[in-house]
Amino acid sequence: MAQAPQVSPKALVNGHPHGRVPRAVREEQLLEVAEQVFADQGYQGTSIEDIARMAGVTRPVVYDHFGSKEGIYLACVRRARGELERLINEAAGTTDDPAAQLWGGINAYFEFVERHGGAWDVLFGQGSAVAGPAAEEVMRQRFATVEGIAGLLKPFVAHSGVDDQAVQALAHALSGSGEQLAKWWRQNPHLTREQVAGYHMAFAWNGLEQLVQRARTA
Repeated sequence: MAQAPQVSPKALVNGHPHGRVPRAVREEQLLEVAEQVFADQGYQGTSIEDIARMAGVTRPVVYDHFGSKEGIYLACVRRARGELERLINEAAGTTDDPAAQLWGGINAYFEFVERHGGAWDVLFGQGSAVAGPAAEEVMRQRFATVEGIAGLLKPFVAHSGVDDQAVQALAHALSGSGEQLAKWWRQNPHLTREQVAGYHMAFAWNGLEQLVQRARTA
């Protein structure tokens, strides 16, 4: 009896041989590959051919799953941003104390930077789109994340006379300063996550503490 052909480990995707990969598994593989390629080469410098070659598939396979380079890029962005928001919400939602909540959210953000560098690059670094419809969609998603941060802050100042505009401003300041601090951290990798998160906490708590105190004395 003839022996079954041996499949090279490189031809396996989560244990599935080439040509027999379920659609959902292939999609996840393509996203993993695309995320790294975008992070390494930037959105403008990446082509469907690059992604297909790294994934070991043909270009039509990528087009079949995502339609275009913009399509697979935005899928990477949605996946990365969804994970980032999940981590922040879970960490910040474990306490009613504003300082502890702020620290939880900040620490979760920098944990994402530390553990998911490629995903962070797609969202904020050289892997992000800088022009066109993709960049516009990324901006809309960034603002949606800031809305989520503002939603976490609002309970601490409810019924205090602090207007939504002040909360929105603080949420944008938290988001923007965190992004810039993460870029600096990646240029100074000798610093620990706890150190960098501590710097951000020291900066951010000044703003939130003022709102909380106004709420308590209102």
